[in-house]
Amino acid sequence: MMQLDWIRTFVTLAQLQHFTKTSEYLNLSQPTVSVHIKKLEQALGVALIHRSSTNQLFELTPAGERVFEQGKKMLELWRTMEQVDQKKQEIQLRIGSTHTVSDVLLPDFVKKIKVLYPQVRLQLMIHNHETIVEALNSNNLDLALVEGTKGLEPFHVEVISRDELRFFASKRMNLHSSPFILREKGSGTREYADEFLKSERIVPVEVLEASSHFLIKQLAVRGLGIAFLSSSMVKDEVLQGKLVPLEPHVVHRPIYAVHPETATSDPVIKELISLIEHPN
Repeated sequence: MMQLDWIRTFVTLAQLQHFTKTSEYLNLSQPTVSVHIKKLEQALGVALIHRSSTNQLFELTPAGERVFEQGKKMLELWRTMEQVDQKKQEIQLRIGSTHTVSDVLLPDFVKKIKVLYPQVRLQLMIHNHETIVEALNSNNLDLALVEGTKGLEPFHVEVISRDELRFFASKRMNLHSSPFILREKGSGTREYADEFLKSERIVPVEVLEASSHFLIKQLAVRGLGIAFLSSSMVKDEVLQGKLVPLEPHVVHRPIYAVHPETATSDPVIKELISLIEHPN
C-alpha cells in the first residue's frame, strides 16, 4: 500500500532536485530517501526518475512529472485535513473590549463564537481605551474591539461597525447651563464628548464622572444631568419616555477591530472579525 511519507519524500526531492538537500530538509538519512522513492516506484509500477551513476543527479520521467503534480495536490489536501482536525482542538483566545463596545457588540459576538467555534476558550477583558491599548502593547490580548484610535499605530486596525452617540437627559436641558454625566478620562467615549464640547465652545458647569454606562444612564434618568451615551444603550429608556435625546447633537463614530500585525494572517482572527462585519 502506498504511504504518504513516500509521496512527501518524492515531491520534496522533485522540488529540491538533490538527494542530500532532501534528506536534510526532511530529517531523513539519504538511504531512507532512496528507499522511499524505490517503494513508491514499486507501488505504482513505473520509474519516476532517471538516476545518474552518482545517484545524486537525476531527472523526472514523464510518469514522474505526472506523479509530482498529483503528489503536490495530495499533500495540500492532507494539510487541509490536518487544519480541520486542529480546528477541533481547543483554542485560547484573549479578547479585549472597551465598555461601550462590550455593551453594543460583545454579547452577540461571543454568542456567535460559542455557537460556530465551540472549541474556542475565551478570556474577556472589559476596560477603558487606554487600558486596552496597554494590554495590546503588553501582548496580553489577541484581539481588541475599541471605538477610538489613540495609541493604535503599531497594530492592524480595521473598521467593523459604526455607532451613534447622543446627549440624553430625563427632560429638555441646555448644554451650556446643565451638568454633564460623562465617562472617566482615558475612555474613548469621553474623548469624543470632550472633542464635541470643545468644537461647540461649551464649557461644562459641572462634570460628574463614572466608569459605568449603566450608572451614567441611571443618574441621567434621575435628572442629575446630561449623559453622553450610545443610542443603542438607551433604546428602552427612550421608548419609555425616561430619557430624551437632545437634538440635534449627534456624533457618529467607527468601531474598530485591532490586533497585532503578526496576527494578520491568522485564519481564526480573520474568521472572527468577519463575524462582526457580517452580523447576519
